[in-house]
Order: sequence, then C-alpha cells, then structure tokens
Amino acid sequence: MTKRGLLSDVDRRVLRELQRDGSLTNAALGNAVHVSESAAARHRHGLKRDGYIERYAAIVNIEQLGYGEVAFTEVGLTTQSEDAQAAFEEAVRQVEEVLACYAIAGEFDYLLHIIARDGHHYDQVRHRLGALPGVEHLRTHIVLNKVLLREAVAPA
Repeated sequence: MTKRGLLSDVDRRVLRELQRDGSLTNAALGNAVHVSESAAARHRHGLKRDGYIERYAAIVNIEQLGYGEVAFTEVGLTTQSEDAQAAFEEAVRQVEEVLACYAIAGEFDYLLHIIARDGHHYDQVRHRLGALPGVEHLRTHIVLNKVLLREAVAPA
C-alpha cells in the first residue's frame, strides 16, 4: 500500500487511470490495472487517505460554457507585507473568473489564470482586479491558442 513518497507499480497505474477517468468503478479500475476489484478499491482508498488524490472533479469545456477568452495576468502589489498579501489573496478568491492564483517570485507578486466571455468581459474583470486591495499594477497576456494543457500528472 502507499507510504508517502513510495508508490507501488499498482498505485502508479491506478493514479494514471483515475486521472484519465475518475468515474471508473472499482471493477473497471481493477480490470484496467490488472488487479481484482477489491485490490483496486484498497489502492484507491489508500491513495485518497494518503493525500495523493485530493478530490474528484469533472473537467468542463470552458468554451461550451461561453468563455472564449483566456488570460494570464501578472499582479504587482504596492507592498509585500504579510497584511497586504493576505488582503489581496482573500479578495482575489471572490473573483469567480480567476481560476488560479499563484504567488510568484520575480518582477510581479502574483500570476492569475483568468477566463472571460470575451474581450469586453475581460476588461470588466481587469478593472475589478485593479481595484483589489494593494494592487499597484497589472500586466496581461491574452491566450491566442491552447497548445498544451496537461490534466494528468505522471506519478514520480
């Protein structure tokens, strides 16, 4: 069974299959990784218990939902104090168009992954972001074409 940092070959195969299709039944998972249904269930449970699997979710097509614009926006704060960072981080969590927010090293303090319906909608989001606590400046990169988006991670 799993031990943090030590995955068996079966654990690795289970992770690969569940990343491909998290809705697999234990029977189907066992068949895919060549173990019994009960062994598949034990491995799935162990991977979840040990934190290798955080949660299960559906991957939705953002274009089907009407989001045609994807952007990455760099955010610079006026100060890097803990209070300023905490205030910004709490506020950015309320902006539903922000899919991810990363604290980064370098010229800017944060990198945001944003979706919008179109350019006009993104402009509205950009104005809301500029008004968040501590924001000094923004720099945006609009995605022209998705070249690669890995949704599965190869177990190390």
